[in-house]
Amino acid sequence: MTTRHATIGAFLATALLIAVGVNAASPRKLTSDVATPGDLTAELHTLLTSVEQSLESTDSYNSRHEVLKRQALQIAIFAQALAEHEMDSPLRKFAPAMRNAALMLSRAGAFDEATLAFVRLKDARDGRITGTPAVDADWGKLARASTLMHLMKERAEATRRGLRRPKDPDVESRNAMAIALMILVVHGDTQAVKNPADRPVWQEICLEVQSHMSSAAKAIKTRNEAAADHFRMGMEACDKCHQKFKP
Repeated sequence: MTTRHATIGAFLATALLIAVGVNAASPRKLTSDVATPGDLTAELHTLLTSVEQSLESTDSYNSRHEVLKRQALQIAIFAQALAEHEMDSPLRKFAPAMRNAALMLSRAGAFDEATLAFVRLKDARDGRITGTPAVDADWGKLARASTLMHLMKERAEATRRGLRRPKDPDVESRNAMAIALMILVVHGDTQAVKNPADRPVWQEICLEVQSHMSSAAKAIKTRNEAAADHFRMGMEACDKCHQKFKP
């Protein structure tokens, strides 16, 4: 076996040991008031298409590998939301395997490893993965809050553009939905909370952000004029968190 193949084999063996199955669940019950299965599925397809384009060549991977890793984390979060959702959907039974493969992809350190992980992710989506990974996952360990802060900022900017110049409400609403789900992960990653007594405040603010962003997503999709108010209140809750905890 060549050194290159041994390295890839070691990556796969280690990645398959991703320990996400624990006695845990989202801090907010996953209902359609939080995010609908249809919107989650649509966003997963959009992200998978973008990742595939990034893996068309080593050059495209090298220029976009950091973006790819952040997209993989979002795939893991949205897949977890589908897995826990109270409503059934075509991808629901494959979602835990998709989550695990997406986490593998987020940890890939080279083009070959990323390609291998993406093949596994597509196999998971298509139901070609044997075995049934645990549905439960520790949301606070799906991604680091510091990484998600950057992603939520990108999604917030996209939401603002959509509110100013709406073009496709179905697509634009999913930016606010993405923030609502990412903040549920931040809820569990409390490393920025220096005083343990402040942890309930951190988590309360996270749930406040989620509630407003889920409402904003629903209002954007239906072209309800309340969308801007919900988004504004969600961002005000974010600012309140940054002022207190400076994450």
